Amino acid sequence: MIIKIFWQESCTRCPPTKKLGESLEGRGVKVEYHDVDSPDGLAEAMFYDVLSTPSLIITDDEKKEISAWRGETPKIEDVKKFL
Repeated sequence: MIIKIFWQESCTRCPPTKKLGESLEGRGVKVEYHDVDSPDGLAEAMFYDVLSTPSLIITDDEKKEISAWRGETPKIEDVKKFL
């Protein structure tokens, strides 16, 4: 399972989502951070239909979407349900 976090520097709502990602990493969860202002981050965002930041996508190991929060920061309890 992989957590994908989509963010951008100018996003004032992104820091809590990045902090959530760091907390999940501390629990041994694989987390990827994608800056949508970079070409690679934007390409990944397009693949997952991310149109706003912050967004958090949970995928399986084949990169298929399991759950998503687009344009918001989920509660850690909501994310844990999928881990």
